[in-house]
Amino acid sequence: MSPTEDRNERPRPGSPLWWYIWGVVTAAAVVACAVLGGLRGQYLSQLGSSPAFWLVALPMAVTALRPVVPKGRSGDGTFALVVFLFALLMHFGLRPVVLLCVVTMFIRGALYRQALHRNLFNVGQHVLTLFGAWAVLRAFSIKPSVVHPWSFHEPHINFVELVAVLLAGFTYLLINNGSVYVAVAILEQRSLSRIVREDARHLAVVGVAMVSLAPLVLVVMVHLWPFVPLFYPALVSLYHNATLSIAREHDALHDSLTGLGNRELLHREGSKALEAISRQDDGIAIFMLDLDKFKEVNDTLGHSAGDRLLQVVTERLLAAVRPDDVVARLGGDEFVVIVREVPDTTTARLAAVRMLDRVNGTCEIDGASIVVAASLGVALGPAHGVEFDALLRRADRAMYIAKSSGCGVAVFDPRRDEELRHASVVLDPSVQDASLPHAERSG
Repeated sequence: MSPTEDRNERPRPGSPLWWYIWGVVTAAAVVACAVLGGLRGQYLSQLGSSPAFWLVALPMAVTALRPVVPKGRSGDGTFALVVFLFALLMHFGLRPVVLLCVVTMFIRGALYRQALHRNLFNVGQHVLTLFGAWAVLRAFSIKPSVVHPWSFHEPHINFVELVAVLLAGFTYLLINNGSVYVAVAILEQRSLSRIVREDARHLAVVGVAMVSLAPLVLVVMVHLWPFVPLFYPALVSLYHNATLSIAREHDALHDSLTGLGNRELLHREGSKALEAISRQDDGIAIFMLDLDKFKEVNDTLGHSAGDRLLQVVTERLLAAVRPDDVVARLGGDEFVVIVREVPDTTTARLAAVRMLDRVNGTCEIDGASIVVAASLGVALGPAHGVEFDALLRRADRAMYIAKSSGCGVAVFDPRRDEELRHASVVLDPSVQDASLPHAERSG
């Protein structure tokens, strides 16, 4: 993919991520066709006549349609999906849960207008997850179905059945989370082991809770199905707390005006990108964008117009980059974009020109026509440095050259760096305070 293709595009055909996504989708399609083949109206009627099924299936479907956490993550807002889906699997078998999962996931994809490949991957991920857990149960001779639902034997629980449920739950989590982690590792070109370590505590907590609660839901379904709604208040509380937690985490890492990443998120993602290039031939590019004459907009039209202008620039900038590129606002009118897979200066310069073509132009704000113009500096890693802070400073200096010369785009050039270090309008990097707000140097 070129660095400036549309954010909603599909993975490049033939890329590792493309092969992985369609490998998951193909495997899931085979499983789904085998499981759902020969489905009849009589079967659906028998399933639909079970009150316990509907009392568990409805909150599961609601959670799937309105998740707190996107991309299929099994914790937080999708926790109820995991618990109820696993309980239904243990009781009614593979066919009804695959049917329910496929229908709800496709509806969710339509509601949120997900790209087709993302929607198919989400469906495929859950189908393979259910199949893996079901295969473990089958290995222990547990064969639930709508005709012969399964539950724990009474009065004494069989130890083998308990082990089977624990292993099935572990398999469920392993496939559900692992499929996402592999996709993230390919997309971000990071170590899979590091991604797992970062999420290990979360995965452990969700795993213990799921394996603990799903059998309880199952027992209530079988013996006291009118009491299933007693799980709902806990679900609502969990959903509310997860929403607040995700909101706090988002606010800590994003700019409140534009919704872009802030300095902390930028440094985190920049470090990840630099870590990735140590294991590949391609480099990364750091683009520093600064609006020209932004101060005049604030002075003549007011700060509310300036804020609106920043939001317009944000929309244009997001339309100019790929989904996996990082876009952040440092403060004032300065933006930073991190683009992976940039092999050379020519590619970086072409990407910068395309970004400016999207950003520059006129826009109407409060009845006034404003000409948007920006200057953009570029630094390449590892060619211009292997530390993110150093690359950011060099992109900043290249941006100053672009602004002062009026050329629009400038790539960091070490040969001109010494001249710029002595320019009176720029602080020497060796004494520059890294916490100095960029807004004080904008304009």
